[in-house]
Amino acid sequence: MNRITIECDGLTAFLSPGPRKADVSLRSSEEGTLTFTGTSSYAETVTLLRAGWPAGADQARALSAQLSADTADAVTAERPAPVWDVAGDDADVSRFLEGEPENMVAWMPEMVPAAGRVVRLLLGGRVVFHVGEEIMKAAAVMVAAAADALESRGVRVEVVVAYATMFGKTHLEIRHRLKAAEEALDLPRVVAGMHPSAFRRVVFRWMETFPDLTGSYGSGGTVTVTEGDVLFDINRLGVIKPADRPAWLREQAEAVLGIPA
Repeated sequence: MNRITIECDGLTAFLSPGPRKADVSLRSSEEGTLTFTGTSSYAETVTLLRAGWPAGADQARALSAQLSADTADAVTAERPAPVWDVAGDDADVSRFLEGEPENMVAWMPEMVPAAGRVVRLLLGGRVVFHVGEEIMKAAAVMVAAAADALESRGVRVEVVVAYATMFGKTHLEIRHRLKAAEEALDLPRVVAGMHPSAFRRVVFRWMETFPDLTGSYGSGGTVTVTEGDVLFDINRLGVIKPADRPAWLREQAEAVLGIPA
């Protein structure tokens, strides 16, 4: 298996896939329909990604605003902290070798400031062709709402979209960083980067640059996840009913900040 990872640090890199290979007959990046991609052309997709998606941003803000007052006011998070004693959950070998009697460690809850933390939100997966573009839009709005909710509470958020697919003997993962942790949250542009056209036009164009692309755009691949990443599966998010989305968002706040949902 030939594993290829392409890191696109920002929109300019993501919109620079290079020329389509002459022996590739697939042209969905250009010929995809409005109902399949959410845009009428590749050129319209480029404009959308550069200018932003205001309607998606408005939906994300509205969802973010539905969090409870308790969640909105939270400034601390519960995290495990080490406590050394003569008994505990794990042995601290270095302290034992030094002759320290309190060489066992237990992990006890500790309240720490929520503000100042850094979290990477990772929207990953490959979307099967029969998944509607409205489902993909819903997933984009939900992840953008999570970013907005966390940033409003002082958590610095990095947002990455990872498109992973397999075709032939190639495993391809294209990673597009929409926002760095130190950057301000430009919600219209961040949510635009998760629009179905990003998947079904720009990523397809990247795939069309590979001469060994088979007769389709492949099957699902594996997304790279590192410690601390909060991974969202676009296929699962999009089918959550609108009435259940605020509860989903509260669960994300609880997972990241230790806030009771």
